[in-house]
Amino acid sequence: MATPAAQQRSKDDFSAHAARLVEQSFVFNTTEAPTSGKDRPRMNFTGLDVIDESLIGDWRQQGYTTLLIPQGMLEMATLGPHADSMGHAMRVFARWNRFVAEHPDDLMLITRPESFDDARASGRIGYVVGTHNAGEIFRTVDDADAFHDIGLRHGLLTCFGQNRLGTSADEGPDRDGGLTRFGRAIVERMNKLGMAVDVSHCGLRTRRETFDASSKPVLITHGNASAICPTTRNNSDEMLKALAATGGVVGLMFWRPMVRLEEPVTVEHVLDHFDHVCQLIGPKHVGLGLETPMIGFDACENALAPAKKVSYLSGVRSMDIPELCGLDRIRTLVAGLLRRGYADADIAGILGGNFVRAFQAILSV
Repeated sequence: MATPAAQQRSKDDFSAHAARLVEQSFVFNTTEAPTSGKDRPRMNFTGLDVIDESLIGDWRQQGYTTLLIPQGMLEMATLGPHADSMGHAMRVFARWNRFVAEHPDDLMLITRPESFDDARASGRIGYVVGTHNAGEIFRTVDDADAFHDIGLRHGLLTCFGQNRLGTSADEGPDRDGGLTRFGRAIVERMNKLGMAVDVSHCGLRTRRETFDASSKPVLITHGNASAICPTTRNNSDEMLKALAATGGVVGLMFWRPMVRLEEPVTVEHVLDHFDHVCQLIGPKHVGLGLETPMIGFDACENALAPAKKVSYLSGVRSMDIPELCGLDRIRTLVAGLLRRGYADADIAGILGGNFVRAFQAILSV
């Protein structure tokens, strides 16, 4: 709810203030969804589509200081019955590592706690190598070491269904087997290596048991509050409190189906999620995990491909909130937070400072 002082300010005042905050802050989107192609844009779900150099300019214009692209949104079965998940992942990460290496004036890998400071000081955009489905690529505990060697610093334990680590949210609470014995060993190894454990898509039991198993902050890089929008992927108050107790951070989303089940859906409904979560666990545990690509899912010809099995998408005709697509979307969000009376320091933390703090703790070994 906006303070009286905030209510008296003009829209132009909020916009100018928002622009300054984005320019001055460390902006870290922990779930960036890359697209490829201009005439017929496509989501780069497998990580093997052409990496368009224009992405760098888009990231700069949005104000990013660092981003995480959790690769491999589709489970490996979609690549064919005989897909080599580890080989595929190695190829994807190598391609993106090469993209970073080929643009040394613009990009750098985030691999150490001090990398965030290096990115800020150099003016380069930090890139965190991540995966959307660690259960598909870790065949043994030592595989975590192999991927760490090539730069992997983040792993979402499950995506869809059941894997070797645990159960995803779309399976429903009655079929959630929790964190497996192998999953617990992977969490312990990820902690030891300095690799972020992400439970964004995990089922409720799997999330709770991961919080208990991890000795380092656990992340929910992209998810909203189920008190505002009750979907299986969103997070209950209990879950958010348990996350905060680990020192973790939740990245709130712009994705329409996880913002509000009813129409209309506007930026104000996104702000409701920020209000609820900040009041519940404090703004220091809140960040950005937008997932929606800058151009929007609706503009991509293959956007619904991975979502057909997700029950809460039924009946949703649009996946985007138009106000929160485009190059100004971060500034639009910040202007909304200012309208609602958020302090500059809290907004700076939400924009990226909170996730930087958590990642620095995680990467410290």
